[in-house]
Amino acid sequence: MYKYLLMFLLLISPVEAAFYGPYTLIAPVAVDGDTIRADVAIWPELTVDAAIRVAGVDTPELRASIPCEYQLAIKAKEFTDAWIQAQAPLMIGAVKPDKYAGRYDAVVTGKNGTSLAKALIDAGHGRSYSGGARLGWCP
Repeated sequence: MYKYLLMFLLLISPVEAAFYGPYTLIAPVAVDGDTIRADVAIWPELTVDAAIRVAGVDTPELRASIPCEYQLAIKAKEFTDAWIQAQAPLMIGAVKPDKYAGRYDAVVTGKNGTSLAKALIDAGHGRSYSGGARLGWCP
């Protein structure tokens, strides 16, 4: 089975392979405010463990050395944890490889197409982000 899947993936042109999805997330957990780890159902009876960076939003970093940003990061992670529980089952779409190996950027949605990125921004735990330099979180 894997041989045929690999052959199929090799035949897809780069333009067609730019974005993938939608996929269902199995047992998602928040790594931080804008990253989720989950098993992703990519094929019948085939799942992949993946780190998923929520596209369109930036949240404070848990690895921050500034206490203010670290406290904001904890709140963002707690918000994402609660959102995951309230919005299950989650889906991802517009999936593409992230700049960091082993991680993927994706639009994350919950019930009725609710966007995690929008929820984080609306709740004040994140800000719109489309790449490039990140701004600081504390004065």
